[in-house]
Amino acid sequence: MTTFNISDISFAAFVLLRGAKLLSVGRQGGKFEFVFDCNGEEERLESEYVSSEFPRYDAAMRQLKRKLYGQ
Repeated sequence: MTTFNISDISFAAFVLLRGAKLLSVGRQGGKFEFVFDCNGEEERLESEYVSSEFPRYDAAMRQLKRKLYGQ
């Protein structure tokens, strides 16, 4: 089994929704670390994520949070 480590929570949520098996969750320094078993589909998932609405949704959520918390 090859593992796929992801530090971006939005991408990790996308991969989880696409049915990849989440093996572990943790923190490395100040970053998140999500480890998945993607059955060799890492490149396809990355490509699908980039061409989806998920990155735009994530950016909009961050923008709204900045406004709410005055950052």
